[in-house]
Amino acid sequence: MIKKIKNSKYRKKDTTKIISNLGNILNCVTILLCMGFNIIIFIKVKNYDIDIFIITLIFTVIILGTFYLQKIIFKNYMNDILTKLSDMLATISDMKEKEVFSIIDDSIFSKLQHQTLKLINILKSQNKKIEDEKNEIKSLISDIAHQLKTPLTNIKMYSEFLQNEDLSEEERKEFNQIVLLSLDKLCFLVESMIKMSRLESSVISLHKTKSNINEAVLSAITQLYKKAQIKNIKIEFEAKNDININYDKKWTTEALFNIIENAVKYSNQGSTIFISTEKYEMFTRIDIKDEGIGISEEEIPKIFMRFYRGQNVANEEGIGIGLYLSREIVSKQGGYIKVKSLKKGSIFSVFLPN
Repeated sequence: MIKKIKNSKYRKKDTTKIISNLGNILNCVTILLCMGFNIIIFIKVKNYDIDIFIITLIFTVIILGTFYLQKIIFKNYMNDILTKLSDMLATISDMKEKEVFSIIDDSIFSKLQHQTLKLINILKSQNKKIEDEKNEIKSLISDIAHQLKTPLTNIKMYSEFLQNEDLSEEERKEFNQIVLLSLDKLCFLVESMIKMSRLESSVISLHKTKSNINEAVLSAITQLYKKAQIKNIKIEFEAKNDININYDKKWTTEALFNIIENAVKYSNQGSTIFISTEKYEMFTRIDIKDEGIGISEEEIPKIFMRFYRGQNVANEEGIGIGLYLSREIVSKQGGYIKVKSLKKGSIFSVFLPN
């Protein structure tokens, strides 16, 4: 391999030398031709006139001078072009959008510069994407560590308390209950994070099939019926017609479940949750209206962020993943979610493409 590289270098040097030698030979041939031309004139012209000789000699000098001048101009032009090409290539390593050649000229160099600037923009975009992914991973690790800290600390601390033989039966039951609740929270957290990471890394692919959207809504309501019953919350579902659209039933049920669960969690006892579906030309709309604590206007853009929890929900159990997952599931199907805050409660509107 080294021999091949050396040989290629030698070949380049030899090629340069041959071109230089050819140029020198061409100069010599031109000079000889001009001298020969003068000699022929000197021999052929019987009545030799010195003025003709001088004119011919001047003409020869002008030709040789023009040739030499053209060679110098061409050499300087090539040096200038090579310098500019070097500067243009340097912009790639420096990642700077610097115009070396004029963009007005329709030349091969301006076209080459355009492609170079295009490449720089692509590289910048890729670098930004890599940097954003690195920051996202850092943020995710920090969030996971923060969320896992509380249940793990509780499990460790109360497990140590349970080792004390002097505990009363009532205290033992209480500590056991706290350990079990922390384990439940830990399991829920891990399961949610697995779902989240699978969705983000596209490990889980959504399989859309033609089916009735009302079935997904009913499935989500059924799973939450017991929680709603405990708080004496009524869930009213108004399905006008059978709405058949292309969607992933399993994951859409998950998305609706998270939104309805939040409605149950943050609604007062004895209140009502209204759910309705309506089909438009391009999208099908699912409205989930509650009579809960509501959401402040400044918090609406933040509620779909991973691990975000509102200021007025600190007393409720939760880790802030549900709405984030719902938005990911809906957006991966080409849909979106709109939120409207009311004087009493809020409305979550899920739009899925037909």
